[in-house]
Amino acid sequence: MTMSPEQRERIAAGLLRGTVAAMTMTAVRQVTTGLGLVDQTPPDAILKQRALGPLVRLPGLAHFVATRQVALVELAHWAYGAGGGAAFALLPRSVLRSRWAGPGYGVATWAAFEATIAPVLGLDQAAKIRAVERLMFAGDHVLYGVVLAGDRRWALPERRLRGRRHRRRLARP
Repeated sequence: MTMSPEQRERIAAGLLRGTVAAMTMTAVRQVTTGLGLVDQTPPDAILKQRALGPLVRLPGLAHFVATRQVALVELAHWAYGAGGGAAFALLPRSVLRSRWAGPGYGVATWAAFEATIAPVLGLDQAAKIRAVERLMFAGDHVLYGVVLAGDRRWALPERRLRGRRHRRRLARP
């Protein structure tokens, strides 16, 4: 299956917006973790509770990961956010037109993680998470969706096409 230039453009914009949205979440999580409202963020829990165990057999790699843990956690989260942004960009136009598309998508990604990934990986937070942490995670995912969607029209191709046609008309002598 080949993608149209319009789809490639939407995916590229989604990747960029998803990355920026995940970076924004990182800032919020620094505050919520620093204030003691969150004990451990999900990406940090994945690294510490699941990824470090297999690395014990590879001391060189384990040392590399241990000394760069914060950066690796953030890069993984940003990559996940970028993927989520690309998926958002490919949602049907009828969904993207809603003012609640971004916040709804953000909450849906968090709910999907809580319902599937956390239990499958056996993360502590799947079994024992405080209500305040759930509220903080829901809130930062709403923020992710708001930043991702922006004015939400970026992902609607007919807006872009109209703009291009209008510019072409203006450029004609």
